[in-house]
Amino acid sequence: MTDKLKFTLKAWPVVFVTAVTLSFLTEWTARHVFGIELPDQNQVEIVRQMFERGPLKLILLNLALILAVMPIVEEFLFRWVTRFHVALWPVMSALFSAAHYLQAPFPDNAFLALFAFGLCQCWLYRRLGSIWYPVLNHTLFNLTNLILLLVLPK
Repeated sequence: MTDKLKFTLKAWPVVFVTAVTLSFLTEWTARHVFGIELPDQNQVEIVRQMFERGPLKLILLNLALILAVMPIVEEFLFRWVTRFHVALWPVMSALFSAAHYLQAPFPDNAFLALFAFGLCQCWLYRRLGSIWYPVLNHTLFNLTNLILLLVLPK
């Protein structure tokens, strides 16, 4: 295993703890500061039911999309261009966040969390010199969120 890959895999516990923390902070802030329930609770239940009772082909297709296709597509779309200029980091991170925000409306703090994740992905790409490290990190991030979705109580 290369040193760069070891660095990325060692970062997974940090990604996991950060995802858990951001999940709880987002929900707590939405509920206690803004007085709203997260608007995607119905979608969460649909995803849970699909993974618990869905046909195996559909489950495998969604796993492939969540853990392989989307991280590759999104990282090439939103990060590859940042190799030229650090000044593009905030722009591409904002576009990344907006794409997710518009897909399923979240409170503003989720937009900021996704923006921060986008900036971290830009830094990871710049630091390690290959787009495949942010892809791996994105896959681990999606895996972490999927595990949280399926394991945490409703």
